[in-house]
Amino acid sequence: MARRTVYADAHCHLDQLEDAPKEIAAAKKLGVKRFLSNSEDLASMKRNLALAREFPGVVLPGLGIHPAELVGQDDKTVAAELDFIKAHVESASFLGEIGLDFLHAATPVQQDRQKKILIEQFEVAAAADLPVVIHSRRAQRPAMNAAFRYVETYGRPVLLHWFTQSVKLLLEVNRRPGIYISAGPAVLFNAGARKVVAHAILDRLLVETDAPVPFDGEPARPSWIPRVVETIASIFRISPEDLAKQLNKNLDRFLGLAQK
Repeated sequence: MARRTVYADAHCHLDQLEDAPKEIAAAKKLGVKRFLSNSEDLASMKRNLALAREFPGVVLPGLGIHPAELVGQDDKTVAAELDFIKAHVESASFLGEIGLDFLHAATPVQQDRQKKILIEQFEVAAAADLPVVIHSRRAQRPAMNAAFRYVETYGRPVLLHWFTQSVKLLLEVNRRPGIYISAGPAVLFNAGARKVVAHAILDRLLVETDAPVPFDGEPARPSWIPRVVETIASIFRISPEDLAKQLNKNLDRFLGLAQK
């Protein structure tokens, strides 16, 4: 009997799904065995930790404050969220989704605040020896440079999530060790995203759905992962099975579960 291909969703938001257990079960039937569920605020952190307890070794929780959320939060709220992260960081597999979002942070003051809180979250992650997942909407270069600093300063890896908008920036990432990028459902619908992914280094590539973010008018689901892998495999002209094996090795390395 042939061994079934095993996949992982390296970036999703299970806490935002209407019926997370149902979506997990549907994806598992297709071979998706691990789900890196990212948080955005206090409520999502609590929900992701609960899902991780319900699905141990399957749901890998990330704790963090999403940069877009920061814009509408006062300092007291942010301080409480940071305290929660520090108190529960031992239960996290990574810190995420953290980063920069200049679509929502329109002023220099707001952008500086995002940068400051990103650094604070870096320090928490480093103290716990955890990797981080970085969001970079309309702030790709500063977020990328922040990723470089985290790796250089603390020696732990970074995942630049959904980093498929610029060949030029991806080539810069390729020259730096410890930086991973993830590609998602955009490759199913967007030729530009496929062009960028073609320049990725296979041993630092991960795949994601960012579920439930919509693509082509439909909310993404973790069960889309096999389709994403098949599409990327066709770009590199390798089998989906071989790509899936490489992706699992990459994820283990990112999470610190395997030798570099």
